[in-house]
Amino acid sequence: MNTEIRDKIAKVLELANRGVDGEKEAAQIALNRLVKKYDLSDEDLSRINLTRYYFKYKTELDKKLFCQLVQYFFNEKGLQIYLSTVNGRNLSVDLEYLDWVTLDSAYEYFRRHAAAQFTEFCLPHVKRCRSAKTKNAKRAELQNAFFSKYVIASKIYHPDQIKEIDYSGMSNKEREATYKQGQILGNVKGGEFHTQVTNSKRNLLS
Repeated sequence: MNTEIRDKIAKVLELANRGVDGEKEAAQIALNRLVKKYDLSDEDLSRINLTRYYFKYKTELDKKLFCQLVQYFFNEKGLQIYLSTVNGRNLSVDLEYLDWVTLDSAYEYFRRHAAAQFTEFCLPHVKRCRSAKTKNAKRAELQNAFFSKYVIASKIYHPDQIKEIDYSGMSNKEREATYKQGQILGNVKGGEFHTQVTNSKRNLLS
C-alpha cells in the first residue's frame, strides 16, 4: 500500500469517525469499500490514521507555543513531540489527519499573533540593552513572562496548569522585576482562534 492510498484511507476514516450528518454516513460507506478492497483489520485501521507531521519553528517562543497547543488540544492523548535540526528547526508529532488540520492552523495563527505582540511590547525593551549578552538575557526574561501572559490571555491552557503568584517568597528585587514585567506586558492581547474540526493575576506553570 503506497502513501497516497494510506492517506486516502486515513482521511476517510477520520470523516467516518467525526464527520457530521450525511458526510459521516458517506464516509462510512466509502471506508467499508476500502477495508474490503485492501483486506484491512481493525488493528490496521488503528495505525493507519497516524502520520508524522513536521512544523518549523524559529524561536524558543515558537517552540513553547507549539508544545502548549499540543497539550491544550490533545492533552488526553499524551502525544510525544520530537525535535529535529537536520533540515532546519523542526518539531514533529504523530497525528490523525483532522488533528493535524486543527494544530497546523492554530499554530500558524498563534505563532504569528504572538510574535507581533512580543515585537510590540517586549522588543523595544530588549533593544535598549547595550550588549548582546544583556539583550539575550532581557529577551529570555521577557519571553518567559510574555509566554505565560499570552497563553492565559488567549485561553489556550488547562486549569491544572495555572498557579497563583506567591509574592511572599520573593525578594524585593524579584518583586520589583515582577512588577516591571507586569507594566510591560499589561496590554498584551491574546489571540482568538476558533477550531473548525476538533477532538474534543495568575501565572502559567512552566
